[in-house]
Amino acid sequence: MVIALALTLLRRRMKESKRWTEAQEAKVARPPLSELFKPKYLTSLLGLVGMYGFWNLWAGTNGFFFPYILRTMGAASQAESVAIQATSFAVGMASIYFVFMRLADRVNQRTLFAISAIVQVVGMSLLGLFQLSIPIALLYVFLLQFGGGFGAQSFFQLWSAEMFPTLLRSTAQGLAFAMVRISLGIFSFFVPLLTATGFTTLAWILTGFLVISGIIGFAWAPRNEGKSLEQLEAERG
Repeated sequence: MVIALALTLLRRRMKESKRWTEAQEAKVARPPLSELFKPKYLTSLLGLVGMYGFWNLWAGTNGFFFPYILRTMGAASQAESVAIQATSFAVGMASIYFVFMRLADRVNQRTLFAISAIVQVVGMSLLGLFQLSIPIALLYVFLLQFGGGFGAQSFFQLWSAEMFPTLLRSTAQGLAFAMVRISLGIFSFFVPLLTATGFTTLAWILTGFLVISGIIGFAWAPRNEGKSLEQLEAERG
């Protein structure tokens, strides 16, 4: 509740973007929701949901259940599992700053995304190939979080802002995010059942999610590096 109240106060102090303000002042009519289901935007919406949705099935399961899995499998104590989880956030933030923020608008975005997907698939497959232990868990955390820093999460936030017009952008982002999170919520009910049948099974299922996310993302990924929002909108007609 404290975090929610603090974020509410901070958000109320945020200013709208210059593009949004100019559109409001010009009294530009807000496009109907049906605009998002036209081919030029529907392709982007489905690409985002597919790429980010399967990745989020992995991320949500990892975030909620990885400490639980470590304790259940006897590989770590409560303190160790929380420390590993905290370390993962530090690695992820470093990757975002040193890789994504410095390269995403300068290099081929499809290639950068593909490298991230490969790193994460390799990291996740470790839990299917080897017995869970602290060294394996640490290597897993490093590869998944390092790759994730310039992967699906970051590119979802970037592409979902670039692929839709200003007056529909938040609606498109909200719709895509809702579909992704509802799917994760449903899947989460089954994770304890999957871990009960054997951790290796769950590890390979999660690896499969990352593979599917990587394939969808690489096949659909736009080449937006170095382009302004106005240029991208003009290219979409």
